[in-house]
Amino acid sequence: MQDLPPIGGYEPVQWKRNLPSRGFRPVIYFWLFTGIMGFGFYRYYKGVDEQRELARERQWARFYLQPLLLAEDDRNIARRYFSELKRQELVKETMSEEAKAKFEKELYNDKSKLRFPRYTAGANPSEH
Repeated sequence: MQDLPPIGGYEPVQWKRNLPSRGFRPVIYFWLFTGIMGFGFYRYYKGVDEQRELARERQWARFYLQPLLLAEDDRNIARRYFSELKRQELVKETMSEEAKAKFEKELYNDKSKLRFPRYTAGANPSEH
């Protein structure tokens, strides 16, 4: 004896996957990430502009402060020079006469050198 199909037939075979769709369509993700990246580039370049402006301000502040910085450097060099002269006087007091004569002898024969070096940005104005 042979089994027969049920009355009304078998149910259809489900051959497709029945997964629920999760999330948005891919085109929505594309535009979302494009928008996020565009906003990131916008903020990045705004930051670059801000850094450029701050660097320009620092440079101009340096230009305006240059005379003050040079004057401060000159005062520092003069202070160190006069304190060195005082220290030499104190050392001379403890020396014998022959050592003092040797100590006071000029070290260099060339008097054309600058005593206080001047450091400026750019070309030396005395050469032009």
